[in-house]
Amino acid sequence: KIGIPTALQGMAYCVISMVITRMVSAFGAEAIATQRVGGQIESVSWNTADGFATALNAFIAQNYGAGEMGRVKKGYRASQWTVGIWGLFITVMFVCVPRPIANIFFHEPKAIVTAIDYLIIVGFSEAFLCIETTTVGALSGLGKTNLCSVISIVLTSARIPLAIVLSGIMGLDGIWWALTSTSIVKGIIFTCTFFWIMREKSV
Repeated sequence: KIGIPTALQGMAYCVISMVITRMVSAFGAEAIATQRVGGQIESVSWNTADGFATALNAFIAQNYGAGEMGRVKKGYRASQWTVGIWGLFITVMFVCVPRPIANIFFHEPKAIVTAIDYLIIVGFSEAFLCIETTTVGALSGLGKTNLCSVISIVLTSARIPLAIVLSGIMGLDGIWWALTSTSIVKGIIFTCTFFWIMREKSV
């Protein structure tokens, strides 16, 4: 009951990523390289958040089981402040100084331009991405893996039709905006869901 939803979520994410990659490939080798390398650069935010999510999962599960709802809220707030500030720092780096970052990984002028566009666009979602990841860990600690999977699969799947529409209007940047916008929405929805569940459990 707990593990299968998370496994299905991971499988769905892989399938969606492959479809998005296929769409990106239509824009050439530079676009594919940007997506692959850009994802690795972006991992400085979500890997950090994932570490907090793992810790928060165990912390919340332990305190929820002990009936210490105050500690659950306190732990969640502390984690969100930490990863939120880190995500904002990454946003500032990606949006304000994308060229020096792109120059580290790319040498071809066209690839650098593509990478700069990618970093600026996805940069706007970094704080939301961090908050989403840690909130998923928090909700899993409350035993809500089914709910996490449903929300994540539905909203991540929305990237495909959104990317199709936006790429037809904005080209490759439309695909990056599809990734960014869904990450922002997921961050907001997961946070609202956590507070809603906590309010229900406090009644």
